[in-house]
Amino acid sequence: MARILNRLVTRMLLLAATMTVITMIVGLAAYRTSLYYQLELVTRHMPPAARAELSTLAANHQRNSDRYFQLYERYGGDVLDLTDLRFLLAIGTVSVVVGGAVAMVFARRISRPITAVACAAAQVSAGNRSVRVSRGATSGETGELVDSFNKMATDIEAYERERTVLTAGIAHELRTPLTILMGRLHGLKDGVIDPATGEADRLLRQVEHLSRIVEDLRTLAHADAGELDLDRRQIDLETVLHSAVADLRPSAAERGVALVESYRPVRISGDPVRLTQIFTNILTNAIKHAPDGSRVDIRLVVSDGFAVASVADEGRGFRSEDESLLFTPFWRAGANRHAGRPGSGIGLTLAAKLAEAHGGRIVPGNRADRSGACFSVQLPI
Repeated sequence: MARILNRLVTRMLLLAATMTVITMIVGLAAYRTSLYYQLELVTRHMPPAARAELSTLAANHQRNSDRYFQLYERYGGDVLDLTDLRFLLAIGTVSVVVGGAVAMVFARRISRPITAVACAAAQVSAGNRSVRVSRGATSGETGELVDSFNKMATDIEAYERERTVLTAGIAHELRTPLTILMGRLHGLKDGVIDPATGEADRLLRQVEHLSRIVEDLRTLAHADAGELDLDRRQIDLETVLHSAVADLRPSAAERGVALVESYRPVRISGDPVRLTQIFTNILTNAIKHAPDGSRVDIRLVVSDGFAVASVADEGRGFRSEDESLLFTPFWRAGANRHAGRPGSGIGLTLAAKLAEAHGGRIVPGNRADRSGACFSVQLPI
């Protein structure tokens, strides 16, 4: 019932009904008052005998008798005529003014949040992305409008922030290999660098690095637009995960990081190439943050209709205030920047988008048993 009363249409109907009732009450009150005023004027112009007779007739409930109207018409000819057009117009004007005043108060109360949203929207359009509208006691459609606007403004602000970080990140990641390529190519051109010293291999590695960044950005753009094509098929998820672990085991062994696997067989519908990309990015991130000589635990379980692949390292973990930024493109925690850890900063973002494309998600968290982070890839079975 309360929800129905809070709807804007209901409020407008109640406003119209209230105005109508107030207009009728004011009109009737004015009419009744004029009747008593007219009777007072009539009796004031009567001689004492006629006034006494009129009072007797009224006391005996004979106001509708012929004698009562004879006396009334005889001595009330110059008194206010209740059928006079100007008198009726005056009563109507007073009624409409009072009812309109009350209606305006209610209308302003209803329109105030709408006006506030309109002004805030103009500020957002002008570039002020931080503006928000206070909901207060507003409810119904106007309350939903305020909530929707605030959410939209928050999303726009977050998008602008991500766009700025993404643009800066792309410029930073492309600048390093391009600078190396430009410098070495100039060296080759000027004869400073001897082509026979394996320079072509070094240049090729930089080109491959650029190619990976561009391909990741293209995949990320398609995923954001919902246009990512998936070659879905029934696959054994533990096979895909084990293959990704095997590919990264040599690089982990260089730092003495042990990759410990524990799998439960499970089949899902998914793109094996994209799933390998997800696990590779998650594992690469874990190995990067794992201390030398530590271990990374990779587990695959089934829970509530989902296949859950978790990757847990023994590093420092992440700060709680950084959790919402973990999947922002090219964002890196302060510790990562100071430590000079490698990586493009787009791996976790891409993994999260690919997991969403499969109907799943990636849940980050810090380990409860010891220091370290744990990323769980949840995919529907």
